[in-house]
Amino acid sequence: MRPELAVLVGLLLARLGAFVAVMPLLGARTPRLVRVGLVVALAGFYLSSAPPALAGALGSDIESVRYGLALIREALLGAAMGLAFNLFLLPARVAGEFVAQQVGLNVAPLPGPTGDSAAGPLTTALETVAAVVFLAVNGHHVVLAALHASFATFPLGGTMVPQAGPMVTGVAIAYELGVLLAAPLATCLFLLAITLAIMARTAPQLNIYSVGFTLQVLVVLLGGLFLLPEMVRTMTAITGQVSELLPGVL
Repeated sequence: MRPELAVLVGLLLARLGAFVAVMPLLGARTPRLVRVGLVVALAGFYLSSAPPALAGALGSDIESVRYGLALIREALLGAAMGLAFNLFLLPARVAGEFVAQQVGLNVAPLPGPTGDSAAGPLTTALETVAAVVFLAVNGHHVVLAALHASFATFPLGGTMVPQAGPMVTGVAIAYELGVLLAAPLATCLFLLAITLAIMARTAPQLNIYSVGFTLQVLVVLLGGLFLLPEMVRTMTAITGQVSELLPGVL
C-alpha cells in the first residue's frame, strides 16, 4: 500500500469511526459489530468512488507527529459532527424530561433508546417517536449529505475546525423547540392543577390532592393519545428546521 493511501485510509477511518460512535441513533446500545460494519461500508464507498482529497500539509511529506495530530483532529471532528446530529432528537428529550418532572414519572429512569443516559418512560416514548419520524422523513439522508459535504469543507489532514458559536446557538434553539413540543401537555397539567386547587378550596373535606398524582398521569396519557398526531407534525417540522440549521452549525 502506498504511503499516501495509508494516510488517507487512517484519517478517513478516524473521522468515520468517531462519527458513528457518537451518533444518537447508533449509540452505545447498538452492537459493536453493526457500528464497525457501517464504518467499513462508508469507508469502502468513499475509497471506491471518489476518495476525499488530502490537505497539502500531509499530501507530500508524512511525519509521525503531524500524522498523530491529524488523527486526533479527525476523530474530534467526527465526534463533533455526531453530537451535532443529536439536535434532531434533543427537543423530544427536553419535552419528555420537562413533562415527566412535572408529573413525577422520572423516579425510576432507565437507559434511553439513543444511548446509556438515563431516561424516564415518557422521555423514552417521545425519543422513540422522534427517531421514527426522523427516519420516516428521510432525515438520515440529511446526515449522509452533511457527512459527505464535510470532506469538502474540512479536508482530511487540514487545520480548519468548526466554530463553537453556531453549535451553542443550535443547542439553544433545540431547547426552545423542546419546550414548544411539551407546551400542549404542560398546558393540560396546568389546567388540571388549577382545577384541583379550586376544588380543594371549595371542598377541603374531599382531600382532592390524594388522587392528584393519579389524575396527572391519566391526563398525560389521555392528552398524549389525543395530541399524538399534532406532536408528530411538530416533530416533523422540528426535523425540517434542524435540517436547515445544520449546515450553519457544521
